Amino acid sequence: SSHFASSYFQSAALTCSLQRSRLLCMLPSAAFAVTAPLPGWGPRLAPHSAADAAARARVATAPRAARSADRTRGGDGEADAAVVAAAALVSGATAAALLGQHTRGKRSRRAEWSRRSVAVVRQAACKDFLSFVANTGSPAHTVLESKARLVKAGFSELKSGEDWKLQPGGLYFVTSEGTSIWAFAVGGKFSPKEGGVLIAAGHTDSPCLKVRPRAKLPSKAGTVQLGVDTYGGGLWHTWFDRPLGFAGKVVVASEPAGLEEKMVRLDAPLCLIPNLAIHLQTAEERVAFSFNKETHLRPVLCKPCGSTAPASKEKKDKKDKKEDDEEENLGPQQPEELLAEVAKAAGVKPEQILDVDLCLMDATPPCMVGEYVSSPRIDNVLSTWAAVDALAEFADIRSSNGGLKDSVDICCAASFDHEEVGSTSATGADSQILERWLDKALGSLGCSWSAVADRSFLLSCDCAHGLHPNYADKHQPQHQPLLGKGVVIKTNANQRYATTPILAQMVREVGKKDQVPIQEFVVRNDCPCGSTIGPLLSSQLGLRTVDVGAPQWAMHSCRETAHSADVESLQKLCLGLFKNFRAVDNSTRRL
Repeated sequence: SSHFASSYFQSAALTCSLQRSRLLCMLPSAAFAVTAPLPGWGPRLAPHSAADAAARARVATAPRAARSADRTRGGDGEADAAVVAAAALVSGATAAALLGQHTRGKRSRRAEWSRRSVAVVRQAACKDFLSFVANTGSPAHTVLESKARLVKAGFSELKSGEDWKLQPGGLYFVTSEGTSIWAFAVGGKFSPKEGGVLIAAGHTDSPCLKVRPRAKLPSKAGTVQLGVDTYGGGLWHTWFDRPLGFAGKVVVASEPAGLEEKMVRLDAPLCLIPNLAIHLQTAEERVAFSFNKETHLRPVLCKPCGSTAPASKEKKDKKDKKEDDEEENLGPQQPEELLAEVAKAAGVKPEQILDVDLCLMDATPPCMVGEYVSSPRIDNVLSTWAAVDALAEFADIRSSNGGLKDSVDICCAASFDHEEVGSTSATGADSQILERWLDKALGSLGCSWSAVADRSFLLSCDCAHGLHPNYADKHQPQHQPLLGKGVVIKTNANQRYATTPILAQMVREVGKKDQVPIQEFVVRNDCPCGSTIGPLLSSQLGLRTVDVGAPQWAMHSCRETAHSADVESLQKLCLGLFKNFRAVDNSTRRL
């Protein structure tokens, strides 16, 4: 523009952020008055008397701290100063027009800045969850990743069989069998008379195929196959034709004489379960996609592990003798090719491996598909991540969302094993494990569970069924939670979920304080209703409970789908439980 080429525009460049570009606003070396607007730029400045040049100088002397603070609100501070200085040189309608136009533009910029800030926070939450779930694959690995993050956040590990010496402000966690975990932060002002125990809890397991103790099968079609058990209620047809890896634990013989558990994770694709070609199926088989879970779900161990090359007669004789010996002992019988890979991952020799606890897993890394999250084990690694991450954030008193130092509660994140098969185990929610941990922790702090039970609360987090666009009739018409529209409160009149009306409303109030959107789910009367850990813990401990979850598609599939907005919302609700529940509870009058 010839206007910017004028000799009047020489110095005092101001930059203001406008969307993704940098708009350069040049102030002249002499004072200017407002004249006719430039096309697309609004009012422009024209020469004025030099006596008013001092007005510009005041802009340059604005405090640096104030300008820095304005930048955190979208970079409007310097632009504000420039326009005010220019308006000070004129009067009347032209000054009002200049200030009005700038104000409208500032509002637009701040709205855009707010939208982009939300997107950045959401992307950061999703990136963190994807990093978390990418390191899992078995309940033990979910706990392992949780421990690593808790230690990084300053939490200390406790041992169940040792004395606990806890103190207000302390950060702790304890595990059971490496597959269940309870982390807790003692409020800096913890009071048994004013506070309670606030728990965000999920589960560490997901439906999967598990390697059997004697998984070696007779060779068919020149392949090495594995015998597997179906764990939980999986959508097993989704496991066909997917590259599969392994994760879990192995038992090894250690020196000089003893047993040791080791973690292993083989994320490289090692197995496939091939489908049968459509040309080889009957018409009925094509329609039903029926398969036998015992004979048709046998994974093929692929190269470089497996080999279809025939063994020499000498090797075959030795191999047959070894197999005969193995048939007579009580140890595991696994394919040599698998043991070699597992031993390498565990850092031991194959002959040291005595038994395995291995889950097959989708070897394709989790990823974003637009605004959606595509990942294995969303149910229920997502809830474990949200609870652990929220607790770590709440415990960080330097954070803007901190508050542990002023809390009167014990804030907890818990995740239990075996939910997918009923939770009835030593490490499941339907055991005495949480009650034992609570008694031990509260005893160390000089009180008991009965003293705080009435002021305690459980947010039971497990994924919810989002409305499927191709199967909308499967949802009750008035309760159709949408992906991307917030956390779901799950209610069931037959107590398959522990939610009650007053408790659900309290959770809505907690969410409202941090703008967490809330949805509702009720199952149709002609459909079965699932359940989760909420009713179990609620009945065992006499604990007020609400069942919630992020909505998702394809629950119990080998690969599931959730929305990025709901990933963030679930974490914010867990964080809100620790921050805001006490105030909501104190302001609620219950019968």
